[in-house]
Amino acid sequence: MEHLLEVRKRVFAELRDTKVVKDLFAGTPDPAAYVRYLINAYNYAQHSPKVMAVAAARCTDTHPELATYLLRHAIEEQGHYQWALEDLRDLNVGDAEAQAARPVPSCTAMIGYIHYIAGYANPVGLFGWMYVLEAVGNDLGALVAKALKDALKLSGSGGLRFVARHGVSDTEHARELTEQIQRYVTQDADLKEVCYVADVVADLYVRMFREIGKERQRWD
Repeated sequence: MEHLLEVRKRVFAELRDTKVVKDLFAGTPDPAAYVRYLINAYNYAQHSPKVMAVAAARCTDTHPELATYLLRHAIEEQGHYQWALEDLRDLNVGDAEAQAARPVPSCTAMIGYIHYIAGYANPVGLFGWMYVLEAVGNDLGALVAKALKDALKLSGSGGLRFVARHGVSDTEHARELTEQIQRYVTQDADLKEVCYVADVVADLYVRMFREIGKERQRWD
């Protein structure tokens, strides 16, 4: 878990360094950038339960406990993309417009990558992707929801369902994922795959925010 905790800290720091997040916490968010975020969230959230179910099927014989968890989590994730659509409606973006919009390249790459891991590579690696996204929701979800509500003068939960609800549920999910990895990812090859997938997804997820904010590409 040490490597995953390092990835978690790195993603937290790098997301805080993106233009969209810095602007948000400075009290000057770009409403158009938030719309672009929700469009990307709508796109990747559609795939979450599907890839979890595929990975569960492939883990059934080799990692039955992980398969059970993946199936349960897939059921919990069903329909979450609808939260993003509902938020977009509150922001005057209709369903047809949202569904026609393309995600940014890094989001597209992340969607393709998790399908590859779930369906063709080592499916246990999918826990690296799940850990990164749930950790982000846990670490930043509630803070971002409050900052958005204050800065954009949003009332109730309107426009904030996706961020705020994940800020709540991801706390428990992050804890559960840590427990699942510690208890059932016991083979060195599996753990290395989880860590590698976490590294790839962390990079793509931060890039997604930079692309949403229309920042220039920065090469290390």
